Amino acid sequence: MRMVNEGGERVTDFLKTIPVKHWSTVHFPGCRYGEMFSNVAESFNSWIKDERYLPVKNLVDAIRAKIMSMIVERREKASKWVRNICPKMDQKLFDAYQESRTWVVMHSGDDVYEVHSEPTVTVDIARRTCSCQKWQQNGFPCCHAVGAITNSGKELSLYVDLYYHAETYRASYSYSIYPIPMLWMPQHVSDEDVILPPLSKKPPGRPKTRRIPSRGEKVSQIKCGRCGKFGNHNRATCKEAT
Repeated sequence: MRMVNEGGERVTDFLKTIPVKHWSTVHFPGCRYGEMFSNVAESFNSWIKDERYLPVKNLVDAIRAKIMSMIVERREKASKWVRNICPKMDQKLFDAYQESRTWVVMHSGDDVYEVHSEPTVTVDIARRTCSCQKWQQNGFPCCHAVGAITNSGKELSLYVDLYYHAETYRASYSYSIYPIPMLWMPQHVSDEDVILPPLSKKPPGRPKTRRIPSRGEKVSQIKCGRCGKFGNHNRATCKEAT
């Protein structure tokens, strides 16, 4: 509604052209696991920032080599994990437990609990639902659900979707990308095989290399070593007067 109020008919007409399941979580047939932005594509774009200016052949080969190394690094890192849940999500589970410790949890019957937080919510462990809707949207127990599960005496990791499990992470990087020796690659190409870039007019100004954060995205801040202030700059990009 806020988008419609600010954009008027332009936003209304634009949303009519997009299937509801593509922009509304409640109508999405699967689970987004809390991802509502295009950060994955943008992060990949930033990851290949230097390589993307190469010619197409070199670009593809550079990306292949980079992904090949990344798969090995992540596979080795995941092989050292001893917990069922991925470390970052395991820490998130612990933080939720710490937050829920002060709340009063009342057993309603079967696997249904009433959690007295701000506001009071209803948690159904068996159905994996919470009236705050976060458990259903993310596939990960919210702090209310963590309080109810802890009160029930059951294992927290059993109520975390497999998407967040270490075994799922390991399975994602279980395959390998094999090297391609140079002798398999053609050394020379004829002029007839060269595809020239399309004719285009370069826009004025310096082209942007950093991605634009999505609306509502939380951007982590760092402390500048030069001015000592928190923000999105460092010593090299600091513009504060000395």
